[in-house]
Amino acid sequence: MLSTGRTAGRKRTVAGIRAAALAAAGLVLVAGCGGAEGQGKGKESDGRAGEPGSMASTGLKRIPGVGQRLQSRIPADSRQVIAVYGTGEDATTSTVVLYTRDADGAKNADGAENSNDAESAKSASHVKNANSANNANNANNANGAKNAASVKNASDAKETGSAGNTWTRVRTWQGHNGKRGWTLDHHEGDKRSPVGVYSLTDAGGVLPDPGAKLPYTASAAFTPPSYWAKRTRHDFDYVIAINYNRAQGVSPLDPARPEGQAKGGSIWLHLDHGSGTSGCVSIPKSGMRYLLRTLDPAQHPVVVMGDKAHLEG
Repeated sequence: MLSTGRTAGRKRTVAGIRAAALAAAGLVLVAGCGGAEGQGKGKESDGRAGEPGSMASTGLKRIPGVGQRLQSRIPADSRQVIAVYGTGEDATTSTVVLYTRDADGAKNADGAENSNDAESAKSASHVKNANSANNANNANNANGAKNAASVKNASDAKETGSAGNTWTRVRTWQGHNGKRGWTLDHHEGDKRSPVGVYSLTDAGGVLPDPGAKLPYTASAAFTPPSYWAKRTRHDFDYVIAINYNRAQGVSPLDPARPEGQAKGGSIWLHLDHGSGTSGCVSIPKSGMRYLLRTLDPAQHPVVVMGDKAHLEG
């Protein structure tokens, strides 16, 4: 097994990799992602009509295109969400979008409400000072109406997403998913990507750490087998493990399958080679570098992934 020691408290070293672990890692790679057919390159989305890139990018009350069933599975403390929008249940192409939660929205809404309340009190005080004691009740009534209006305004602001707990669309890329599409019941070798919400805790790749915030394992053991198509040779230069049927807090190369081997595993985000995968999600190299440098364990990042029908259902 790979050493899980961390440099500066978080980075893994690769010293002490044993031959048995390398062999196991090779089996994981073969059984997991890669080895797909096709040509071409993934690219960053240009925001064409009908794609998430063409939607509003700020003040989002929820992750667009994701129904309540999956939306409710996004942890309350997650402030970074990667949404993978498959184009169809049996399609191989996907749009991958990074969303971040607005950390200041709720504070801003509270501040606005407090400000309105303060203004209400101030206005009521002016009314009281301007009128005689006989009109004090009227002033109090005005104060109550003003306070009620301020509460309503704050509520309306939160409802419209102009303040409060909102999301921002940060980046969008075009990529691929399993070459047989998507499934709610992924199993070993079905060539479909699993639909669901999964945490993201570990990363690695053939290439040195590009400045990842997630714990990163750099190892030649990520190199695809020599018999795979030439265009897939760099698929695993960078990977982010999707926590589907895997232990968290270990290298993506770890072969453990907590739910059993039949449920499959080694579902990763990795570099795109232009066509469907064996179950992973792929995006361009620039996107992987960006995600590695952006996804932060302190923000509890997750991925919500699936085809349009399953995401919205």
